[in-house]
Amino acid sequence: DDEDKATMPKCSWWTFQRDSSPVGPVESNSLDLSKLDKDVVLVALMAQVAEKKTINDASSNHGFTTAKGVAAWTAKIAEGPKKERKELLRIRRPEGPRSSGVWLVAGFIRGSSDDGWHAEAIDEVYPEKRIKAILPIRFKELVPPVEDKKEEDPMAAARRMLEEAMKG
Repeated sequence: DDEDKATMPKCSWWTFQRDSSPVGPVESNSLDLSKLDKDVVLVALMAQVAEKKTINDASSNHGFTTAKGVAAWTAKIAEGPKKERKELLRIRRPEGPRSSGVWLVAGFIRGSSDDGWHAEAIDEVYPEKRIKAILPIRFKELVPPVEDKKEEDPMAAARRMLEEAMKG
């Protein structure tokens, strides 16, 4: 029914390259790691509520109000064609994220050229509006954050050049 569709997960992923900002979200239920650019070192897999429909979170029963829980979610990551599919990772969340949250399910991390990719379970929930800012911080040990190049103040540049000229 409509209420079940509103709580169904929508899958997406973000890609990370060294020395650039994360790219995403790409909404898709499938991902072919072999088609990614060679500079991609990490792929973060996410799930969130598909529809932003308001759901009645409380029901009244003879004067008592009880909170309605969000259904459990299970994420399965598998490889290969459907008939020969091999499950790599399975994560279950007792409660799916609220409609304003994003479930960071797992990450694919590129090893050396011989190692290829490996999957790592993460299982964390973040606010949807903050995910773009949080992801670089979350993965800073794997992908160093991109530092904004600040332009030097013209007055400070003039002082620095004057000091350098006076030294030489």
